[in-house]
Amino acid sequence: MSLDRDQLYALLPAIYRIRDAENGEALYQLLSVISEQGSVLEENIRQLYDDQFIETCAPWVIPYIGDLIGTNTVYEIQGTVSGRRAEVANTIGYRRRKGTLLALEQVAMDVSGLPAAAVEFFKRLITTESMHRIRPHHAACMNLRAGEELSRLGSAFDTINRTVDVRRIAPRVRTPGVPDAASLNIALHGPGRFNIPDVGVFLWRWRSFEITNAAASRVDDRRYMFSPLGQNMPLFNALAPRDSFSRLTGRFDVPQPIGRREFSRNLQEFYGANKSLEIFFDGVPVDASRICCRDLSDVSDGSWGCTAASMVGVDPVLGRIQLADDLPIPRQLRVSYHYGFPAEIAGGPYDRSASVPKLDPLQFDFFAEVGSSAYPTLESAIADWNKRGAGSSGLIVLPGFESFAIDLTGTVAIQLPVESHLWIVAAQVHRASAGQFTYTADESRAVLHGNIEVVGQAASGGDPANVPPAGQLVLSSLWISGWLRISDETANIQLMDCTLVPGLALNRDGTAVNPGAASIVVDAAEASLSLVRCITGPIAADNAGTTRICSSIVDSGSRCSVAYAGTDLASEGADLHIEDSTVIGKVHVRLMELASNTIFLAQLARQDRWLAALWCSRLQAGCIRFCFLPAVVLAPRRYECLPADSSQEGLLLPQFVSLRYGTPSYCLLSGDVPLAVWTGADNGSQMGVYYMLQETQAVRNVQLRAQEYVPFGLETGVFLEPSAAAFIRRPMLYGYGYGQFAHGDPCGEDEDDLRFVGIGAALL
Repeated sequence: MSLDRDQLYALLPAIYRIRDAENGEALYQLLSVISEQGSVLEENIRQLYDDQFIETCAPWVIPYIGDLIGTNTVYEIQGTVSGRRAEVANTIGYRRRKGTLLALEQVAMDVSGLPAAAVEFFKRLITTESMHRIRPHHAACMNLRAGEELSRLGSAFDTINRTVDVRRIAPRVRTPGVPDAASLNIALHGPGRFNIPDVGVFLWRWRSFEITNAAASRVDDRRYMFSPLGQNMPLFNALAPRDSFSRLTGRFDVPQPIGRREFSRNLQEFYGANKSLEIFFDGVPVDASRICCRDLSDVSDGSWGCTAASMVGVDPVLGRIQLADDLPIPRQLRVSYHYGFPAEIAGGPYDRSASVPKLDPLQFDFFAEVGSSAYPTLESAIADWNKRGAGSSGLIVLPGFESFAIDLTGTVAIQLPVESHLWIVAAQVHRASAGQFTYTADESRAVLHGNIEVVGQAASGGDPANVPPAGQLVLSSLWISGWLRISDETANIQLMDCTLVPGLALNRDGTAVNPGAASIVVDAAEASLSLVRCITGPIAADNAGTTRICSSIVDSGSRCSVAYAGTDLASEGADLHIEDSTVIGKVHVRLMELASNTIFLAQLARQDRWLAALWCSRLQAGCIRFCFLPAVVLAPRRYECLPADSSQEGLLLPQFVSLRYGTPSYCLLSGDVPLAVWTGADNGSQMGVYYMLQETQAVRNVQLRAQEYVPFGLETGVFLEPSAAAFIRRPMLYGYGYGQFAHGDPCGEDEDDLRFVGIGAALL
């Protein structure tokens, strides 16, 4: 243990200390510097011991320990609990189990950070059986009454037998083009699966997020929705605890939507405390014996069918709850459940402590916890804050997973005086002794139903050359079903891990209530807007301000609608700096300061008055790099962008699993995406909002390691879950058998976007 400043000073002879005190304690200050450096040296010596072990070594030591056991370097996946450290730690275990599914699954999970399952497809081949080894499950014909087996068809847990498929499962050998327009699936696996040398590795791209003790969205006295926004939402399973090499991957080891049949047959596994979902009547958990699985789809009269007497019906596919007619109506129905999403963005129960300050009420001039006796509503907290003057600092906490109906407009709008700082944060409340509370920015997410107006205030009088900074408002982990308006004078608005629902609100089927309506309107003079890890609808920003968007989604609902422009959604908008994001809709800015690793999915509508789908008024300044751009674009200098010319747009157009907000695969690139987009970012990763996930590197790691741990002569292919877009049946415009339907985004009913069906349609 090193000595601190006072201990070192005490070791000096008294005469030196007396003389030092007489001369301003210069020696005392010198010993302070020496003691600090001694502490650094002591910590370095301690770390040298820790660096001998893979579990405790510094990150820079990991490759050196890997060299000692002969492992080759793979891509490091940031933000994962496994990665390179876990791979080096488990290398000996891999080699001891080489050639087994257990080793292949474990190495795939360690190098990718994703849940993985390995499947030996040759064990599902229909072959002539030997009488010495009879396999009763080896049925030659599919049982059409086995509904649960049929629901797993095509997945990693498929148990249906197949005839031989002689096509290879390994990716085909080819010469890639520049840019590479081939689909991602071609680089991951071949067309075959069920053959003697075939082994598949499935990787799950979803993550399962837990919501605890949240209010269910009420439809009527006996019908409720799990989603706080009131739309259909599939429920996901909780992941079972798992140690390295403990077992092969099973259904509860991967995050995916819960099916009705599996929920009905395994109710005790899915329902209950610390499981996938649980329902509470007035704070009392409903027993599993009173839960039944029902198909609660809408019927012709708008009802959801019926639920058996004394039971609570749950539809995990639609996220719906129905109470039997004889059950007493609870005063409050609350739920705990899991939902699926690919990344930690747009607000949720994940840890956000790195992006928000320490939530200590003593560090702020004003503090309010919404829902307490002092501040029962958000409006009451804002009313008290509005009494504060310039230079104030405030913190408003929205606890847990609560939902609030609000109206913060007009006379109750949020006032932002100059040099003030106001944080509105969803946080977890930790109640200690009586009257003692602490707050952490995790396991929380607040839902606000209503509109918010922020009024910026400028300094009056004073020295024009020394203008004080504008007031600052920070929102964290909020879902806002409504719009946000920044008006009057200048203001600084920051949104972190927030969602402003595209379309302002959602219908029960998940469609937008007001598609294309602006979610954020900035008409304050010289306002500054910042979005980090957010989802929002269109942004209408006055061109006198600036906007910065990072790792976010701006969704207008259509490629031909306006995603970013001026306050009228037609004129030029504020100067824009955007990175690692996905924009769905047209963009018109005064100046594109920088656009990087971003997908601009935009298109001019038929007879559109805009000059370009991406329209920058100033072309002499700014830069666009490593982005996907629409065919018609007016932009400053570009570097390594796609496509190189407008004729390649159709070949390189990004493909998505889903572009509908509220689905688990929202804005996730599908297996049909061109490889040029999948590897088009500046670090070789995918373009768009999920650039942060490093999926490109994760999948490549699995491909590099898989062949090392399969038996000689076998081949592997990698399969992503999800990979394909869900099929959506579109209504016919004419009678049965004939007609036309919209293909993709019609964007003004262009004839090129219509497909005809019926006899002879192929001749048209």
